[in-house]
Amino acid sequence: MDWIDVDRAAKETARRASFPLVVVVLCTGGCGAVGWITEAVAGGDKEIAVGAEYRGLDHKSVAVLVSASDTTIYRYPDAVSKVGRMVGARLVTAVAGLSLSDPDQIVKFQRQNPHWMVVPPSQLFDRLDVDRLVIVDLTEYSTHEPGNTHVFAGLIVGRVGIVEVESEDRNNFVYARVVSARYPPDGGLGVLEKDAPTVELGMLSRFASRVAGLFHDHTEIQ
Repeated sequence: MDWIDVDRAAKETARRASFPLVVVVLCTGGCGAVGWITEAVAGGDKEIAVGAEYRGLDHKSVAVLVSASDTTIYRYPDAVSKVGRMVGARLVTAVAGLSLSDPDQIVKFQRQNPHWMVVPPSQLFDRLDVDRLVIVDLTEYSTHEPGNTHVFAGLIVGRVGIVEVESEDRNNFVYARVVSARYPPDGGLGVLEKDAPTVELGMLSRFASRVAGLFHDHTEIQ
């Protein structure tokens, strides 16, 4: 399944929704309903109503599994557990009736099975006893501007895929997207203006919100 860059799609959506009136666009054929609502005053911020792209997490038991490269884990040893906990917490508050597997138990399972990424998802279902696997493959995770330790610029990029236990093919995603988030959103900050924990928390929060936003109706301000 092809990955779709959510950030790029959202920016294109905001560009098109630039008229000073209310516009509602329904996208059918599997892409979900998406509405764009702009303010009446030209030049103001735009409030965008976004429909869930995938609703199959509602009232389901879910395990969030996060993977990252050896380089990322070396630089940020807790990245996997932090992303898993933050995404899981946001899903619980955003998705109706979602039941989340204990993040600590999932992390323990991953540590005891370091090669879980190459295990067919159909076997993971047997071990984790859930309805859905939310698999996040981190391709970028950084709190600093590349090559510059004096400027904080948080960035997370991850491939988010869903596997369903009842699917005819339980070894492939039924839904997948590429999600990215930056903090601060307007560019880097000097080390005297922010600290690493604050920047990391900010980028984790934004990333988790964007992941959860794929699975429930919400609004965004742009």
